[in-house]
Amino acid sequence: MSCKRFCAFVLTVALLLTVGGSLSPADARPDAGSSTAPRLPYIAEENLIEVMFAWESKVRMRAGALRDLRTDALEGVEATLLGLARHEWSRICDVPEEKLDEIRVRGERETGVPVYNLNNIYRLRIPAGEDVWEISRALEALPGVMRARPVPKPTPPPLPPDYEPQQGYLDPAASTPTGIDAEYAWTRPGGTGSGVTVCDLEYGWDYNHADVTKALGSQINANVTPLWEDHGTAVIGELVSDDNGWGTKGICYGASLQTCGTYYGSPSPSWNVPGAMAVAIANLSAGDVIILEQQWEYTSGAEDYVPIEWWTDYYPDPQSYNGVYAAIINAVSNGIHVVQAGGNGAVDTGALTWYGDSGAIIVGAGGVPGGGWPQGDLEKLSFSSYGPRFNLQGWGEEVVTTGYGDLYSAEGEDYYYTDTFAGTSSASPIVAGAVACCVGHWTAQGGDASDLTPDMLRTLLSNTGTPQVTPPVGNIGPRPDLRAAFQALNEELPRVPAYSAPGVVALGILLLGTAFVRHRRRRRKEES
Repeated sequence: MSCKRFCAFVLTVALLLTVGGSLSPADARPDAGSSTAPRLPYIAEENLIEVMFAWESKVRMRAGALRDLRTDALEGVEATLLGLARHEWSRICDVPEEKLDEIRVRGERETGVPVYNLNNIYRLRIPAGEDVWEISRALEALPGVMRARPVPKPTPPPLPPDYEPQQGYLDPAASTPTGIDAEYAWTRPGGTGSGVTVCDLEYGWDYNHADVTKALGSQINANVTPLWEDHGTAVIGELVSDDNGWGTKGICYGASLQTCGTYYGSPSPSWNVPGAMAVAIANLSAGDVIILEQQWEYTSGAEDYVPIEWWTDYYPDPQSYNGVYAAIINAVSNGIHVVQAGGNGAVDTGALTWYGDSGAIIVGAGGVPGGGWPQGDLEKLSFSSYGPRFNLQGWGEEVVTTGYGDLYSAEGEDYYYTDTFAGTSSASPIVAGAVACCVGHWTAQGGDASDLTPDMLRTLLSNTGTPQVTPPVGNIGPRPDLRAAFQALNEELPRVPAYSAPGVVALGILLLGTAFVRHRRRRRKEES
């Protein structure tokens, strides 16, 4: 290992040990109705634990048992579990070990910083009636275990409010309300998202919807138990509903679609976002898009929803290098764009301690004129979480799309439409669709998808978007403007790394912005 790589690894591990968080019961918030009864950090499966072994380990499943092929990361594990009547280990996904090794190696080669190997994350099933939190604490105290947390139960998506219909998110940025100008993008080569695959990670979909024919056969995960199918149907309707002259029309209707359920497993399903991410990464290539339609409740029972990359981190702990964060790093370092719902918790995430910049695009919910919320066009809706880490916004209300049936239901659920889809759930597909259109246009113009890195495109969309309107205060970022973004893409911006180590991300964005401005100035001089 080079000196540069070794130093980066030491820095990453040091940060992890410093801010990784504790599973101490002393950190649990007291119940609202009692001064002594502890509140569990989050609602979890009663017999399932997610275990991340140490960075340097090589823990693998052999003949139904765990073996560490490199270190002593398993030391003390069996002794800790000795009192249990039985226990069973399983991998977080069925992706071959060699494929996940390849993803990690490629990510490190492309970025020059350590990438955690997703092969080292396992699920531990214990007998019912055991104290899953106590066993997790005992495992996490072992030297070879980085994290051991009970597997969370699925957080339900927010119910859509009852708003008036509008479909203006496809309209030009100069219109009122402000759209992203998908209509312009469709007139340009590749601007429909052609050649790009968009993968939606959430709970369920209507695979037989007549206006989203790409849904049928799109599931790439196994043993998925569907939940909240209308929500997923609404998301993919925004993205890829058919261009057929009736119903709705997806922002990137020319893109391919994959769906990857996050509630799955055998013999019984559980919420497994890191495992679903691993499956998605293994099925995608540089330039493709993952949309994370999940949110995380930071304080149990408080509905203070934040981005899912805070997975298993809870009040008052800082964010850690958890399973979802590690999976996002794997995706972004391999050139896959990750778009993440910011959460409908009205949380000032700037007051929280983030581990770093995962490289994902975090999306807030913006208003439109005449909507059900008092905020106006491009303003932060009051329920949206927000903060410096948020990058872009989409329509957070009055989104017309497939599913639910409150707008049209005369022909049954396979023809359901809604005009009430809202929240960061409706905002995120608008941004993900914009990303797919940009990548499609870039590659159609002869560009290599791996050259249009996630960090580069995230910065470009932010620099060219329609600015957020304030007040109210609280950053959710600009709204994409595809006409302006395409013009910037045609300038062939210089390449920057897809992911920078914590503490270096801001410098990379600054350098990209400076190069962009200088390039535009030089072109203007040449044209004049």
